[in-house]
Amino acid sequence: MQGIWMWADSLLEPGADRVFDDCALIGTTDVFFLTKGLSGRCAFPSRMAPHAAGRRDLMTEAANAAHTRGMRLHAWFTSAQDENYCLAHPESAAFHLKKGASDKVVRISDERYAAYLRALIAETLSFCPVDGVHLDYIRYNHLLYGWSDADIKRYSQYGVDAGRARQMVERTFSEERGSTPDIFDLYRLGDETARALAQARIKDVCRFADAVLDGVREAHSGICVSAAFMPEGAYDAAFAHLHYGQSYADLCPRLDLILPMAYSAAYEKDSAWVNTVVQGTAEYGKPVLAGLHAFDGGTGATLFSDAKAAESVPGAEGICLFRYGASLLAASDGQTLTLVNPMPAPVTCIELSNGKQVLAYEMAVAPGERLSLPLPFAVNLLRAWSGETEVCAFLAKQPQRVGV
Repeated sequence: MQGIWMWADSLLEPGADRVFDDCALIGTTDVFFLTKGLSGRCAFPSRMAPHAAGRRDLMTEAANAAHTRGMRLHAWFTSAQDENYCLAHPESAAFHLKKGASDKVVRISDERYAAYLRALIAETLSFCPVDGVHLDYIRYNHLLYGWSDADIKRYSQYGVDAGRARQMVERTFSEERGSTPDIFDLYRLGDETARALAQARIKDVCRFADAVLDGVREAHSGICVSAAFMPEGAYDAAFAHLHYGQSYADLCPRLDLILPMAYSAAYEKDSAWVNTVVQGTAEYGKPVLAGLHAFDGGTGATLFSDAKAAESVPGAEGICLFRYGASLLAASDGQTLTLVNPMPAPVTCIELSNGKQVLAYEMAVAPGERLSLPLPFAVNLLRAWSGETEVCAFLAKQPQRVGV
């Protein structure tokens, strides 16, 4: 599998055919297309949510372009974050311990919002022929979220000493904590309150997942159900369980495909860390598509190393780039290099290497432009610059035919 996450507005100016030709160039098999984003707006004319693109039905455009090229299209939904829903239903907003009710984040425990998202997904599936449903933000946003009176009451019903738990959280994020162990360390030491709070938050997330996904499976038994996971759950249960309520052990059995977001540059990590994340995810027995850092902060060298590290893990089905429009895309047949620039900035220089030979080209590849170059030798690594700034670049491993 070769995946890529794509924002719906990527289609607005160039159109779906050109964008999906770009994806075909690098051998894309699966596109995770943002159907409902953080704003709550949708990429198709929904009866339930505001439209993100005027009169254009970007969802159907994407589905047609993907299927014409033999790709699968997954409808990507941000789960517990929806600015439009929070505006219309402020009582459903998540409660921050220090800031109060959010104007963007929805309570993961809110049954009405879970029913809304379930209905929105059902509407999407009836409207457009997609191959999968992909959930993002299927978690708490932060340990500081989830502290309304109703949340505290629910934690208590789960057996949590909610008063002590709140004190532990306040102390953890206090500038005056000093050497006192934080709640994550207390979890690791077996503290009953920390462990109980984590389990309560995990139950909230799993109940939300079931409420949303059961409806999908009932209506579309063969559809692929996937989710993007925060990477910490692959190696640090204390942080993932408390901070996000996201337990790989509990969520993986509910899904068909797992995409851990192993964004190395964002975490100031290297490819060894990517390998750890992918390996830790694969241990739960579900197919893994490794989400890699292909946006600002990443480079051709880091992406090359990250992909190699991810693909070396047994159980890894491939990689998924985040995201289309944030990196230079390229493919080589050994004699010719084809470049396409979907980024907003021009590419002015590239460097090609194969471990022994290095060649630099000065050029001008404008946004949206495609360019082919003859190659003096086979290459496996591509780096690129826009002026003085190095940008991310992805070189497909094998030659690909554009379109069908």
